[in-house]
Amino acid sequence: MLSTTAMIPVLLGSTRVPDKNIILVDGRVLCSYTIESCNKSGVFDDVYLYSEDGIFESIARQEGARFHRRPPEWGGRACRQKTKSRDCAGKRCVLNEHYLYHFMTTATDAEYVCQVNATSPLLKPETISAFVDTMIREGYDSCFATLAIRAESFFKGEPVTFSRKYKCPSNEIEPIQSICWAIAGWNRQAYIDAYDHDDPAEDGPAFVGNLGLFPIDEREALDIDQWSTLDVVEQFLIARRTKMARTWHYLDGRNITLE
Repeated sequence: MLSTTAMIPVLLGSTRVPDKNIILVDGRVLCSYTIESCNKSGVFDDVYLYSEDGIFESIARQEGARFHRRPPEWGGRACRQKTKSRDCAGKRCVLNEHYLYHFMTTATDAEYVCQVNATSPLLKPETISAFVDTMIREGYDSCFATLAIRAESFFKGEPVTFSRKYKCPSNEIEPIQSICWAIAGWNRQAYIDAYDHDDPAEDGPAFVGNLGLFPIDEREALDIDQWSTLDVVEQFLIARRTKMARTWHYLDGRNITLE
């Protein structure tokens, strides 16, 4: 297999869930779940925590990952990068393009780099493994985990997944593939080249080249951006830790148990 590195970004300064990357979730720091899944997936040559704050260096060491420090001007609250996507000018960066470039050019020479989000701690090792295998086998330059949504959907008031002339069953609707960012991956050189070109007429760098989509389970796609989502995610993690199965009972006496 071609060389592949996992990068787990842990930026401080989140606002909707303040400093969520240092919250203890079921007794563990959030990023520890992602490190564990990356290591268990068996597809990465290296797993990195990547942050501007040294607090994560000891966490990385304890959890079995490497650490790479991000200079404040490359992403986060004080980004100084200017590209076709955004001129941050010292303000909070809302892109991953800037810090991805810094990581790819200073931390690794792997042929593929995957960003695996600490804020999606329900992502399973087998899902990560299947994602990386698909990305490499299909020769994707960029690949994204997606949530498949089968619903009558509109864009600017116009239907995009259905016709207003008739109603069809929802399970027959062609799904919208919504990028969830639980995991994304790139051919490192293709990304670097697109970033360096910075050409408005070219695709990339985030969506560079031969682009692949990889649908994942809706639970694994959960991203902690709200307190309510954090509450739901923690309950799932507790159920996994305690190996608590859920049994559903029917009025006719049947029972179905789901892990």
